[in-house]
Parts: sequence; structure tokens; C-alpha cells
Amino acid sequence: MAATVTAPPPGKPARAPGQARGPAAPGEAPPEGAKGGKGTKGDKGDKGDKGGKKKGKKKLFVVLLLVVVGVAGAGYMTMMKKPPAGKDGPTTTAGGPLTEEASLTVNLRDNHYLEFTAALQTYPGKSDKILTTDQAIVLDILNSQAEAMTEGQLLQPNGPARLKAEIIRALSQEFPGLVQAVYFEQFVMQ
Repeated sequence: MAATVTAPPPGKPARAPGQARGPAAPGEAPPEGAKGGKGTKGDKGDKGDKGGKKKGKKKLFVVLLLVVVGVAGAGYMTMMKKPPAGKDGPTTTAGGPLTEEASLTVNLRDNHYLEFTAALQTYPGKSDKILTTDQAIVLDILNSQAEAMTEGQLLQPNGPARLKAEIIRALSQEFPGLVQAVYFEQFVMQ
């Protein structure tokens, strides 16, 4: 039997019988068993694609890890930031110095509890020493003014402001022209 050889189309080189075809032309399927073709199963190109996917996932993981560490670091630095160092003594604002009183737990008139800490601000140029030397009187005034209130009164929008005004009025009777403002640092009802 004689092998028949057909002429190749114009522009294509001739090949011998049994010789593998070269790379597929665009739009032409690759020959069976051909190696190095793109997108066929079993060829080495798949391993490169998997490696590329793994590298992409690794990059994404590293970027996400850096973002999480950066956010955590920024949060830590913000939370651990120390207030600027000031003078020894009370903090000052637009008025005079602030004197923080002890935290008080008070039984309100309607048998509810109020826990609060007040800071008293004196007028500019006034000394706050008397508030510390007569602290028992100050704490008694804070306690008695809070005890006179009910939970319903304190829950009103102007409730805490009303209590502040009553505290300032009572302190002004005991220490005229001394206390300018009252600030609540803690105010919890139960």
C-alpha cells in the first residue's frame, strides 16, 4: 500500500506523514495529543494558572493583613494617647479651676438610685481650696439636692440641668460667689 500525500494549502509548509501538526491557527482547534497548546486539559499551562491564582490570593491576604494591622495600630495609638501634660493642680477652663468631688450613690425620692460624680468650677480668680477643706459640706449639699429629685424629673430633657442649677443655688448660699458651674462626669440612674 502506498501512502497518499496531499499538497498543503498555499502558504503552509508540507509535513511528512505521522508528523505532528504545529500550533493551531486562530479559530482552529489544536490537534489531539498536541503539547504546549493553550487551554487544553492535561497540558502544563494549567499549573501556571493555578500558581497565578495562588499568588493572587497570597497578595490579597497580605494586603488585607496589612490593612487590619494598620487599623489596629491606629486604634491602639489613639486609645493610648496620653493627655498633654499640664500644671500640677486642678484643670482650668474658661472659668476658674475645676474641683472633682467623690462619686456619690444617692437614693432618689422615688426609691430609684442615682450614681454621679460632679466637678465644681469656681469663678476666675477665686480659690477652690475651701471646696476641698469643707468637702463634707459640699458632699452633703450634692447629696441632699440629688435626693430631692425623682427619676422622672431627672429623665426629663432638662432634668440634669435642673439638678445642676439646684446644686449651684445651694452652694452659693453656703459659699457665696464661689461656684460658677457644675459638670457631671458620671450620671447613672437605676
